[in-house]
Amino acid sequence: MPARKRSSLTKTSKHAKRMRLARSQESTEERESRLNRMRDRAAEARARESSADRELRLSADRQRHSLSRSSETFTERDIRLTADRERHVLSRESETYPQYQDRLTADRERHALSRESETYTQYQDRLTADRERHALSRESETYTQYQGRLTADRERHALSRSLESDENRLRRLEAARENYDLRVQNNIDNLSNERQRINDIRSLETNEQCEVRLSGDRFRHNIDRVLCSSDQDL
Repeated sequence: MPARKRSSLTKTSKHAKRMRLARSQESTEERESRLNRMRDRAAEARARESSADRELRLSADRQRHSLSRSSETFTERDIRLTADRERHVLSRESETYPQYQDRLTADRERHALSRESETYTQYQDRLTADRERHALSRESETYTQYQGRLTADRERHALSRSLESDENRLRRLEAARENYDLRVQNNIDNLSNERQRINDIRSLETNEQCEVRLSGDRFRHNIDRVLCSSDQDL
């Protein structure tokens, strides 16, 4: 009777156990060296991949992360976020200034490329998810955590700006001005659209409806003035 072959699942499980044991015994220097080698290999592999390969990889990553996070409990989520923060802090404390600049540049390029290819629906979904994630995170933080987050934000911004070149500073200021101008223009457009909507509604109302609306406005304004006078007398 031929010998039964071991399943690939058993081999993979044993290999994973050996890897976990080896990593639990490595020193800080060995761990950092391993992580650097992994980053270098990943960077080389990604530099060779085509646009289609990159999109497939990112899509698979998003699906895997989404599936994993949809099934995690609140406690598991909190543990994951805490571990992520600690890992990022440890990694960034040991990085050199060129590595810091390279990381920021890579982040900006990755975000720009990702956002250029997203549809309007994906853009709205991303903003909504960001707002919900930030709101959930900030609702559960203590006052000490709130103060720590603000302090960390200020320190990070101060460090980033103290290290940026004149060219990067001008680019940041220009982007800030463009964002401000865009927000102002959006507000103007919204107000214009609202005025047009109101004018369209009023152009369709009858004389009787117009008189009822004006009477309601006068009544409301009179109430507001009486309340203001009462407050001033007090």
